[in-house]
Amino acid sequence: MSSSDRRTELFLIKLGMAKQVKMENVDRISGLHDSILIHILSFLSSKQVIRTSILSTRWRYLFALLPNLHFDFEGDLWRRGYTSYRQIDIYSYGCLVDKMLITHNMTNIDKLRLKCRTMIDPDRFHSWISAAVHRGVKHLDLNISPGKFTTRPAVLFTCRTLVTLKLCMEFDFVLDVPKGAHFPNLKTIYLEEVNFSNDDSVKSLLSGCTSLEDLVIEKFLMSNISNFNISHHLLKRLTLLYTYQSDYGWITIDAPNLVYLEYDDELVAGYSLQNLQSLVKADIDISNSLEVDGSTFFRGICNVRSLILSDTSLELLLSCEPLPVFANLVKLKIHCSNDLRPYYDQWEKGLETLLSSLPELEKLEFNQEALISLPEKVPSCLLSKLKSIKISGFTDERDCIGKAKYFLKNGRALEKLTIRTALRCSEERKSKISKVLSASPRESKHLCIFIF
Repeated sequence: MSSSDRRTELFLIKLGMAKQVKMENVDRISGLHDSILIHILSFLSSKQVIRTSILSTRWRYLFALLPNLHFDFEGDLWRRGYTSYRQIDIYSYGCLVDKMLITHNMTNIDKLRLKCRTMIDPDRFHSWISAAVHRGVKHLDLNISPGKFTTRPAVLFTCRTLVTLKLCMEFDFVLDVPKGAHFPNLKTIYLEEVNFSNDDSVKSLLSGCTSLEDLVIEKFLMSNISNFNISHHLLKRLTLLYTYQSDYGWITIDAPNLVYLEYDDELVAGYSLQNLQSLVKADIDISNSLEVDGSTFFRGICNVRSLILSDTSLELLLSCEPLPVFANLVKLKIHCSNDLRPYYDQWEKGLETLLSSLPELEKLEFNQEALISLPEKVPSCLLSKLKSIKISGFTDERDCIGKAKYFLKNGRALEKLTIRTALRCSEERKSKISKVLSASPRESKHLCIFIF
């Protein structure tokens, strides 16, 4: 008996399930309500759950009532001590899935998670997906190799019960969504390493999701796409991470109800950002050089209220002519990359230039190196709106302290100044910074200074 099997048996014994435990001739465990027994089974692996069916007739088909099914082929075999997979192992595991998913389909499925990078027969795989759809699956999480979808299971694209769909594939898998795709209840889509067949396939997927609110696309291959068009009237959250082969492709975003945008990538050939008036928060990390103009992109998100920018994104934004005005922005954070710090002194302009385009800014967080020089004209936000400033990477150098003094002198509405010192800054230097700033002239009468 393997150590894993032994642990399983001990676990079952502790629960009183390995044998019918009788107290005063009453089987108290088997007498529990189905919902309690199902809750107990939910803590076991799929293989362990099947083993409980031999305990008694009461337990024989309880496993079929489980609402959440999780199959991890490679993970389950690894936990059993297998370092390579034999054909008999693949066949045996397939039978296990058949038994739990197809043979005893007594109840609806809330969530099915299937992780399988090993080549299981595609027809068998399709039968699992079909069974899940027919059993009303709400949350489907597939992490598979492309061989499983040599032909697509058509029933998947008309699943009326799906609420969440997560597909993790490989780049050589091409997703061809039929025009008749219809997911009336699908609210969340997560796609990783998915390559759409063409522009129409993207359109078919999004137009078929009439309730879509959250879309995440990671490691997306644009080799077959000329215009990646994300147009949806209900979409609230959009995350785009790492597109590939995007030198000639466009990205279009038309989402009047979008409140959150995360974009971490290089610039593509072109953008069309429309109807983003509801945008509340954006997290932008654009990493390529300044050879591409980012004006269209930043003008498209200028209605945002809260903005996180990487330092490379800040540099790209500052290169835009004219500089966009973020009329509604109240919170700005500049994220500093350690890799770029030696190059800040090569910037012609920094955060001080952007501040003039942020008339409503109330909260600012940045690394002191992003402020290349002090603004010649005091920004209007500093005179009337800015309430909280956090400066990181701070030292006791004269130039650095001068930046903090500038905010103290001109920040009429400033309530909180937080100084996070650099790692090399000793307690003695922190004390020096505290004394200098505490004695500096300040415009605000209700200002607190915190130094860490």
